[in-house]
Amino acid sequence: MLVLFQGWQSFFPDRVESARRPLAETLYQRLTGTVLPAFLATRRWFAAKNQRIESVAIEQHVLWKGKEEWLLARVQVALAGGKTQTYSLPLALAWEKEGEEPLHAVRPDTLAKVRRRARMGLLYDAFADESFCQSLVEAMGRNARIPVDGGVLRFSSTAAFASLAGDDPAQLPVRRLAVESSNTTLLFGERLFLKGYRRLQWGINPELEMGRFLTDVSPFDHVVPLAGALEYEDTTKGTTATLALLQGFVANQGDAWNYTLDILRRLLEECALRPDTDPKALLTTVHGAYLTGMQTLGQRTGELHRALAKVTGDPAFDPEPISPEDLHTWNQQVCAEVAQTLELLAQQQIHLPQALRIQAEQLLAGRDKVLARIQTLQPVTVEALKTRYHGDYHLGQVLVAKNDFILVDFEGEPGRTLKERRHKHSPLRDVAGMLRSFNYAAYTALHQATNEQSASVALLEPFARNWERQTREVFLAGYVGAIQGCPVYPQDSPTAQTLLELFVLEKAFYELRYELANRPDWVHVPLGGLYELLVEDNG
Repeated sequence: MLVLFQGWQSFFPDRVESARRPLAETLYQRLTGTVLPAFLATRRWFAAKNQRIESVAIEQHVLWKGKEEWLLARVQVALAGGKTQTYSLPLALAWEKEGEEPLHAVRPDTLAKVRRRARMGLLYDAFADESFCQSLVEAMGRNARIPVDGGVLRFSSTAAFASLAGDDPAQLPVRRLAVESSNTTLLFGERLFLKGYRRLQWGINPELEMGRFLTDVSPFDHVVPLAGALEYEDTTKGTTATLALLQGFVANQGDAWNYTLDILRRLLEECALRPDTDPKALLTTVHGAYLTGMQTLGQRTGELHRALAKVTGDPAFDPEPISPEDLHTWNQQVCAEVAQTLELLAQQQIHLPQALRIQAEQLLAGRDKVLARIQTLQPVTVEALKTRYHGDYHLGQVLVAKNDFILVDFEGEPGRTLKERRHKHSPLRDVAGMLRSFNYAAYTALHQATNEQSASVALLEPFARNWERQTREVFLAGYVGAIQGCPVYPQDSPTAQTLLELFVLEKAFYELRYELANRPDWVHVPLGGLYELLVEDNG
């Protein structure tokens, strides 16, 4: 129980008169020493669940008055080993009213019970407060500014805000999505989607930057339009952190990853029942609509890259020629990441199942051949431009909307810094990411089918591989048809294929490194993909 005597000021000793300062110091110590560590450790969005919290401090705070009053806090978490992480944590206070049910039964995300004299209440995460969320949207619409020590909280809106938000966005009902991840997500009626960033990173947010470009500067209809944002600008250091992003809500039937797995599940069930059927004919006749859709997805991908190739005078987006130095740097970066991945694989191969251990040993034994092959994938010159691109493109980043697709989540690869995610590169990296996603889908579905059915891998794997080949073909046909003639695409087809092969290998090694570090149960997918690309293809 936290005992308050002056509302929000009670938490901060420097905000109360000297007579009450000892009480405020005790309250602050309980809040930062007990309440916040316990709360953070249980949040899905807390990025250090497996690390010990050494201390928590409220690094910065500001009282914000909208329909009510909230505390916008920036919290610094010190972890064992000397590392620190910074989080955005808006807080709300609610007080029980006579005759109403206890607040603990209706308020999610509670940090602690509070008391002020005889009055009981709760301290809780303000994202659970509808009024707070509505006030965020309203402040974005009027481009509000809130001065804070050493900086400013900057609300902003795009030209699309009015049409997306409607006449009275502050009255839209708020629904928090049940699925939590590294962010907090909310729906406002059927009009708006808000993403509240929790762990803060300093620098220009690529998702916000790309959203502004594709909404206001070079509009592209097949991305979710940006409506507004909330950023903190540190005027003393000249840096920025994004706290929230507001987008238009797009009705959809789910993401293309789950859609694809459902198609594959049904396909493999049919293949198990009709094993003598020609796999290509079966996919074409039974699931031809899916192939048509993947060709459309390739087309949308090419159209996205065309939109990002628009010359606007903005140095952050204007295309630049791919130089021989770029080609050398890209190749060396892939070699370095391959070496890093193989080192990690060597350390962890003993923990892999026997079948995977054999694949790992063969991949490790072929290390020099792998690096030599990558060296052959460096063209002397490329007549094409480098641009901004999606950066983490796969089936999970695509929404199925009727018979078409909406491309989402332009944050870039989570394992790279914000600065790295904003670098210009060949957009063929996005194409490589989607091709790898088809491989992920094929082997995920195969794994599920052989676990749940009596059919063997030997029976169903040829069908899964054929599905992947056909899907790749139609996707690439749609992409090349849309991008052909655009200066970002190499006009020499062999050169384009060489670069694409390099980026596919780069992505596969990134995936293996990611799974080894984060999801060991998924290692079989990228490891099998690399084995197929590097070992089987070379006998």
